[in-house]
Amino acid sequence: MRRTKNVILDTALILGGAGLSTLFVSTDGNGQNPLPVAAGMGLVVLIAGAVSFTLGWLVRSLPLAIVGSAAITELAFLLYFVCRVAYGKHLDPHAEEELYLLPIVFAVVTAPTVLLSSIAFGRVASRVYQRRRAEPCAPKEWRGKLPDP
Repeated sequence: MRRTKNVILDTALILGGAGLSTLFVSTDGNGQNPLPVAAGMGLVVLIAGAVSFTLGWLVRSLPLAIVGSAAITELAFLLYFVCRVAYGKHLDPHAEEELYLLPIVFAVVTAPTVLLSSIAFGRVASRVYQRRRAEPCAPKEWRGKLPDP
């Protein structure tokens, strides 16, 4: 029963974060269709999940893994957009001025998705990797005994 509650909570966190970000973009007055926005947030969720699972494997502390994965994911997105603005060729000379705000706007819009997905995937990774650490690698007859030198 507890496992089911954890799965429901993690799923609600992931969908809630993606839903909030989709709502931010779809209701800001520009009339965007929510389906393409939700697909983009799905990509953000997948990237945040991959970073969370990787950091959950490397770091044993759950709070540190969550904070680290949220920070690394946001910084990776910001770095991508900054490099795209800096090294991209633009046809319009004023396009570069408008693109300077893109990393900031993207970070604000995706913040709920990244944060809540990092929490959910961090919890899942913690449970998966703690279960694997608890499983002994030695045969049953060696458990609790030291091998003879």
